[in-house]
Amino acid sequence: MTILHVLEPFASGVTTAVISIITELSDMRHMVIHGARNWVEDSAAVKKRFPPGVAFVEWHSAGREISLSGDFRALRELAGILQRLAPRGYTRSADGERADPVVVHLHSSKAGFLGRLACRLLGIRSVIYTPHCGAFLRTDIGPAKRKLYRFFEGFGGRLGGRVVGCGPSEGELYKKLGRNTTFVSNGVAPRPPRAPGPGSADLPGKRSLVSFTGIASFQKDPALFSAIARIRAKDAGAAGFLFYWIGEGPLEKELDRSVVTVTGWKSSGEVEKLLDRTAVYLSCSAWEGLPYGVLEAMNASCALLLRNVPGNRDLVVPGENGWLFDSAEEGAERLAAMLGDRTLPERMGKRSREILEKGFTLKRMGEGYRAVYGEALAGTGSKVPDQARGRGGIYGI
Repeated sequence: MTILHVLEPFASGVTTAVISIITELSDMRHMVIHGARNWVEDSAAVKKRFPPGVAFVEWHSAGREISLSGDFRALRELAGILQRLAPRGYTRSADGERADPVVVHLHSSKAGFLGRLACRLLGIRSVIYTPHCGAFLRTDIGPAKRKLYRFFEGFGGRLGGRVVGCGPSEGELYKKLGRNTTFVSNGVAPRPPRAPGPGSADLPGKRSLVSFTGIASFQKDPALFSAIARIRAKDAGAAGFLFYWIGEGPLEKELDRSVVTVTGWKSSGEVEKLLDRTAVYLSCSAWEGLPYGVLEAMNASCALLLRNVPGNRDLVVPGENGWLFDSAEEGAERLAAMLGDRTLPERMGKRSREILEKGFTLKRMGEGYRAVYGEALAGTGSKVPDQARGRGGIYGI
């Protein structure tokens, strides 16, 4: 079986999800058709994060925003790539005959719409689509544009394929749109807990940070993070806690550096060390699919304080491993309670790790997609390889 992953945003969480699937399902052949967002992350650097043996094909015309002329070019280019790589849903052998059956896995909204249209035109039926947070949830666009994005999601569903949400909230959202929907939750590989290291002037103690990891963008709302930090800076500082934004981005100027330390981009190992010193992981994201940053915080046994949006809701059991909030004032109030008793973030952090190990592991994610890929082939009448048959691990709706 060959999986053709098609994605426009070759950066951030979408790419992390694709890498996770490829890593866990290494017995399958994987090819990646991708756009480029070099202003977020250089494509050459992204490719180095993939396991060896993955083939890449650049989708030059792909762009994030809607453009009639640009999207028509992107559709033609993608149809040509799929026709070359997977005529009628099969790869070609050296002698030009049919070889492996193909599943086309479309990632994110733009690839989801254009990819389903291209597959419909080419007669490719084994198609699944993972939105990774539908574009109609964005709050940086007006209501008319959100309504247009919702229309495209509905129309795209009529073109065929199955929607596979990246978490329970996303699955439920698309089920309400009337789509053929299930979900497989994103997951990470649990790592051994890191032994605490000695404190330092800027990182005193083991769990002394209130942190977030990610791009300082409209979606991640650094202004709200700063607002909560300003409200709590005095009493948090008196208790020995510091606010850290691990990353950078176009809106980093909205981070108040008098109360927030902005680290810039760090290596994965450096991020892990900072998360191991984090008492509370504070996410102010305005919309999410199922965020990898939060999963990694749970992996590091952090208590969670997350904005009350789909995706985030899937990862918090209120009062057990953290809280959800709707405003800066509510977030600051919850944070005060969490930092007022140093044993509380520790207890909540342990519960975060337990929740991760039960439902959000890389192994469970791989089992779910193995089942979905097998079902996609079986639904077309193609022979399903034994290794593609599911053995549980998929959340169905």
